[in-house]
Amino acid sequence: MVSSQELHPTAGARFVCEREASEPLRYQARVFVADGTTVAAELTWDAAGQAILAPAPEDAWVAGELLKLARVLKHSGQARLVRWRG
Repeated sequence: MVSSQELHPTAGARFVCEREASEPLRYQARVFVADGTTVAAELTWDAAGQAILAPAPEDAWVAGELLKLARVLKHSGQARLVRWRG
């Protein structure tokens, strides 16, 4: 078992997006922020192809980074994506 301190970076954040086995494309995103908080959001796309985060993260930086990663996920459709930012 991994401790929560190992999940949270000392700077920036760790972004984890896991695809749900459903159509249309949908991901559960968890962001482990250096301050010890965890942000959770569902990532989907509307009919026009725009990414939607629900609920929208309060932290504008977290929301912006998730939307950048949404472009990668929309094109790749991969099962899991982990990225460190900041």
